[in-house]
Amino acid sequence: MKAGRSRRWALLGLVLTVALVVAGCGGGDDNEGSGAASGGQSQLQDLVTPGTLTVATELPAPPFWIGDDYDHITGGFEVDFSKELAKRLGINNVKFVEMPFSGLVAGQQCPCDIDFSQVTITPDRDKVVDFTEPYFDANQGVLAHKGTKVANLDDAKKVRWGIQLNTTATSFIADKIKPASEARVFDRTTDAFAALNAGQIDAVMLDTPIVLGAVKEKEVKDAEVIGQFKTGEVYGAVVNKGSKNLDAFNTAIKAMKDDGFRDQLFKKYFADQAAVPEIPV
Repeated sequence: MKAGRSRRWALLGLVLTVALVVAGCGGGDDNEGSGAASGGQSQLQDLVTPGTLTVATELPAPPFWIGDDYDHITGGFEVDFSKELAKRLGINNVKFVEMPFSGLVAGQQCPCDIDFSQVTITPDRDKVVDFTEPYFDANQGVLAHKGTKVANLDDAKKVRWGIQLNTTATSFIADKIKPASEARVFDRTTDAFAALNAGQIDAVMLDTPIVLGAVKEKEVKDAEVIGQFKTGEVYGAVVNKGSKNLDAFNTAIKAMKDDGFRDQLFKKYFADQAAVPEIPV
C-alpha cells in the first residue's frame, strides 16, 4: 500500500508540474498574439485615448474617406487601411478626428496618434512632421469641365488653375507649368471645387485619386479628370514629431504592403486610375 501510494503521489506531482509548464507556455502565446510578436498594443505608447487608435484627417476626401461626418464614416481606402493597422497592432477601437491639412503639413500638433490625409512625402514636410513607411503612389490629376483640352504643356499654360493651399500641386504648377495667369489658391478642396463649379477657374490640380473621387461623389458639375501629370509622388501617414510609435506603425504598414492587403484596397477603390491619360511635361 505504501509503495503504491508513493507511486500515485509521484505521478500526481509529475502531472501538476507538466500542467504548470503548459499553463506558463500558454500565457506566453497569448501575450505574443496581442503584443510584441504581432506588433501589438504593448509596443504603443502615449496613445491619445488608451485602448483606442485615434486617426485624423480632413473631410471630405472620397474615395479615401467616404462620408462628411467624422462619427459616421462608411468606408474608404484610408479608412479601411487605418482600421486594419489598428487590428494588426492589437487595438480594437478606432476613432476618427479632424485635422486641417494645411496645419498638419505646417507642423501643427495633431490631436491624434496618426494622420492619414493623402500627404505626399517631401523633404520640407519631413522637417516638421514624421512620416511612416509610404503606403500609396500618386500623380497630379487635372479636373476640368468636359471639353477642356490639356494635352500638353502649352495647353496647361493657358489654363486658369485652382489649387489647395500647401499641396504639392502648388510647386508643380509654379515650377513646371508656369501658367500665363497665377493659380488661385484655396484653403480646402471643397472651395476649389466650388470655384470650378462657378466658372471662376478652368481646372483644379490635385492628386489623381482625389479628383477622381470628387467626380464619383458628384462634388463637381459637368467635370471630369481629363489627364494626369506623372510626378512619382508617394503618401506617408503623419505622426507628430518624435512619436514613440513610429517603428510599430512602420512594421505593420510594411506587412500590409508585403502581404497584398494594400493592393487589394487599391483595386477596390482606384480601379479607374490607370485609365487616366498621362500628359507629357
